[in-house]
Amino acid sequence: MRLRGRHMNRTARWLLLAVGSLVVFGLCVWLGDALLPWDRPERIGAGAGAGAVLAAVLVAWGSSAISSSAPPRGTGGNTASGERSVATGDNSGIIVTGDNGTIQR
Repeated sequence: MRLRGRHMNRTARWLLLAVGSLVVFGLCVWLGDALLPWDRPERIGAGAGAGAVLAAVLVAWGSSAISSSAPPRGTGGNTASGERSVATGDNSGIIVTGDNGTIQR
């Protein structure tokens, strides 16, 4: 099965993010083992800890970037103009506008 359009693009971005985070983790473990002056278990542990933190930061940033680049759901025809206008997509709740927050039905 082949994905097309924005799904392929989004899937490729997630795959790139996964591979990138693994590379960052592995590089930190390798650098910790190669550069730190402690015994080997401590060097690898410190490198793995730093790699986990950096990989988590990379995944958090990448997830935000991938999610924000996706087009909004729905028809995309929701617009609002005016001082107290509200435009919603798929809203099943109550929207309160105005200064006092009174719910009017």
